Formats: sequence, structure tokens, C-alpha cells
Amino acid sequence: MSLSRSCTLNRAHRAARVFITAAVLAWGLIFSPLEPVSHGWLQDRQTRAKEVSPSPARAGVLNAVHSVGLILVRNSSDPAGSPPRPRGSGVVVRKDGVVVTNFHVISQDNSPALYSELFFTLPDTGMEAELAARRYRLKPVLIKREYDLALLRVVGAFDGQPVPASEVLPAIEVGDSRAIQLLDKLIIIGFPQGGGTSVTVNEGVVEGKDITGQWIKTSARLIHGNSGGAAVDREGRLVGIPTKVVIDKSLLRKGSGPALSGADYEGAAVGFLRPAQLVQSMLANVKSAESYGGADPSPATQPAPSPRYSSPTASSRATITVRGVVRAASDHHPVAGARVGLLPLGASDVTTGNLIAWGGTNAEGQFALNKPAAAGRYTIKVRALGYREFVGDFDIGQGTILIELSSLH
Repeated sequence: MSLSRSCTLNRAHRAARVFITAAVLAWGLIFSPLEPVSHGWLQDRQTRAKEVSPSPARAGVLNAVHSVGLILVRNSSDPAGSPPRPRGSGVVVRKDGVVVTNFHVISQDNSPALYSELFFTLPDTGMEAELAARRYRLKPVLIKREYDLALLRVVGAFDGQPVPASEVLPAIEVGDSRAIQLLDKLIIIGFPQGGGTSVTVNEGVVEGKDITGQWIKTSARLIHGNSGGAAVDREGRLVGIPTKVVIDKSLLRKGSGPALSGADYEGAAVGFLRPAQLVQSMLANVKSAESYGGADPSPATQPAPSPRYSSPTASSRATITVRGVVRAASDHHPVAGARVGLLPLGASDVTTGNLIAWGGTNAEGQFALNKPAAAGRYTIKVRALGYREFVGDFDIGQGTILIELSSLH
């Protein structure tokens, strides 16, 4: 066989192999089952869609964000043409335009005097408050200075024009703050100073509850500007109003020492929330308060005595402010910072349903409870750091009460 003929045959064999290989591949592509591949691709796509779509709980929190706005203030003494300045946060709690915030947000330097003009903006997520389409004027409706809370009502648009009757504000759902437990998750929504004028959220847990002081303690980050905003649960229901933060000053930088990191700051700070149940009590009195020009016509925030216990009934209008002194049993030194609760006779545990009045002792161990009570016999419970818990029965209306605490040591 000649060399030229051999080369021709080799080329023919290679061409045949290429043709056969292509045919096999084509056969496999045409007749191989595609359903498993298609089904797997569909499953992956559905999984990705689920990851992108918000869960019902997350959707509730996102809805709550739309109910939180920025409160701005302006005084008549401000230079002419001065724009309103950011002051704190507020939450829409009724669709007809009722907003809750802290009293210190709308008062001048924590004094009884309010700012001359109050404004409220509801920016969309990510938008600066100055560019918000929904901007309103507010007026005070009901103020509870003892709880640092205030209800405000929308009375017009930012420019003074009337708000259309058809306009409905996005009201937040108010939850049951009494049902929250330690370590429950909380999300803080507001406009913290330094974070610009767009809404900001962060999360933490319930670190403690102070029933007598009407506080919820949280690990969530609270900064100036968060005041008056919303603390919501996993479903986006309002359970508290961010009101104050207490920082362990011993951990702050001194002299030329290292700066306090963000993690250290959070570890040294405890945030305090006013429970949403106080807001609910105030909302129940909005109509009456508006009739009385902003005065609270009834002690709405005073919990009713539990029906399980007997307590004096006020057959007359005469009531008494409960006063007393708490001191150490061992040396009769005054006990400062004690928490004193007035309960129906026979009660042993303090709950939101049976706490009639409460107060705290000053440096001289003296206290005056926040609500007057009818003369009669009650149970008083006292707690103080370093002392055993005290529970005793007293006749109210017979002078100053003297309570002696036993040391834990």
C-alpha cells in the first residue's frame, strides 16, 4: 500500500469517528429524559424565592417601620426662616393621626415649656425625612410627665394646609407588653442622632422588667434621637417606647486611655422602655383629654386592684397620699433607693393588675407614693439592694409609715 493511500484512509477513519461521536451526543440530547434536570432547577429557583421573600414575622416588622417617623421642632424665638430641627422619634398609634412620643422630645430642655411648633414626617425607608411626602403639624393631646410620655394629634399638613379627610396614617399594632418575657427579641425603630434623618433599626433582647417602676430593660442600642420611637416584638407589634439609657460611667474613657469601642459601649449601657400598656391606657382617654384641653381626666395608668384580693373602697372623694420612711433595722440608718409598692390587703406578689401605687425613697429614706389611696388597710412591699424583701400590712391614714429592713448579711 502506498503512503498516499494510507494517509487517505486514516483521514477517512478520523472523520468517521468524529461523525459517530457527534451522532451519539445528539441522540443523548434528543432522547435523554430532561424532567429531573428541569425539576431540580425549579426547586432551586423556588428555594431562592423563599430566601428573598420576607417571612410573615419579618413582614410585620417592616410594616411597623412605616409607622415610625421623625419629630421636628421650632420655637417662635428662632431666627426668621429657620427650618424645624430634628428632635426625636414618634409612632403613629391611631389611623386618625394620633402619635406617641416622649415628653422630653417635645419639651424645651426637659422643662414644662413645650416647643412652639411641632412637626412630624413619615419618610419611606431609605429616604431622608426632609424629602418625605408625608409631613404634618402636631399639637399635644395628652401628657403624662410622670411616665415621660405624650400623645400628639396631626392637625394639618407641614405647610399649614388641611390634611385630606381621606388620608389614613399607617398605625402600628399595639401589643401586650405585659406578656413579654426575659430574653424575648426586640427591634428598635427610630431616628438616632448621628444616623442621619432616615429610619434606623437595631435589635436586642429583654434584659429585665421593673413592674413597680414601669420599665422594660433591653440590651438593644438606644441613642439620642431614638427617644419616642418604637420597640417591637418579632411580629412588629409595639411593646415599648425607648425613653432613656443608663451607662456605667466607670467604663467610659478617662484621660488618655483607649477609646470605648462600640461593643464595650453596648455592654456598659442598659436601655429603658416605657411599656406599651401605658400608651394603651392613654389612648383610652384621648377623647376626654381633648375635651379637657390636654388634661388627663382620670388616673388611666393606675392599674385596677385584682379581684382576688379585698381592698378598701372609696365611698367618698377623700384620698390620702401615702408617705413613709424606710430605714435599716440594725442601725436605723435611712435606706435610699428602695422601691415601695402599695397592694391590696393580702397580696404577696406585685403584678400590673394589683399594684395600686408605687414610689422610691430619697437620700433620707423618705417616700411619697405616686397615687393617692383611700384610707384603709393595705399590704406594702419594699425592695432595696442589700436588704431582705419586706412585706407587711399597714393602716393608711394614721400618719407616716415606718418600715425597717433587715440586711442580707
